[in-house]
Amino acid sequence: MTDVRGALREALLGEQPRTVDRGRMPVVERELARVVATGVPGAVVEFGCFRGGMTAWMRAVLEVQGSSDRVIHTYDALQGRPATAAHDGDLPATEASTARTADVRGLHDTWGLPQPVIHEGGFHRTLPDDLPERIAFGYVDADRYASTLACLRACVPRLSPGAVLVIDDYADASCPAGPTSPGVLRACEEFFGAPTPVAVAATDAGWALGVYRHLDRTAPFH
Repeated sequence: MTDVRGALREALLGEQPRTVDRGRMPVVERELARVVATGVPGAVVEFGCFRGGMTAWMRAVLEVQGSSDRVIHTYDALQGRPATAAHDGDLPATEASTARTADVRGLHDTWGLPQPVIHEGGFHRTLPDDLPERIAFGYVDADRYASTLACLRACVPRLSPGAVLVIDDYADASCPAGPTSPGVLRACEEFFGAPTPVAVAATDAGWALGVYRHLDRTAPFH
């Protein structure tokens, strides 16, 4: 298949700058390529897809890595961001982030990319029953404390050894700007314990990412 990453990157930066950017895409590509290269078994999952920008980017990376048979499952209510709770700080309760499954499918068709499996609905309905049995890579863009915690509880027990989760909006004390979505950090601390095993992948004020690499563990998380 033709490598569309360069053109796709530039198109996404213009069309979906809130969900993909020059910082997030290289981290996702690096970690996803590492999973493929080391032969970690399982599917690719995404929690929070908006209009499918990161979904398409991951698909393009998989195609270049010769991993066309690896399925991407994406989960989203497609009704905007969920309401905030106490742990989410001063984030606005809702944002104009609604989308349609047709947006996601249309983007993949435009770029000649295989379609993901779209699980539309709130996480309380789609997780964990609709998750693949084994997961090799996950991108968590759940925005809020409750939704991030739900993703971790459902996803981490199904991670293969060597699997990777990239967690959007994750920042801890090492980030000078502080967390833009404090509920994400709180959810990780509650699930993994503090300090978390999530490594900060970026400390830019405009965006932040955390990377969790899964190993076999004798004690379960919460």
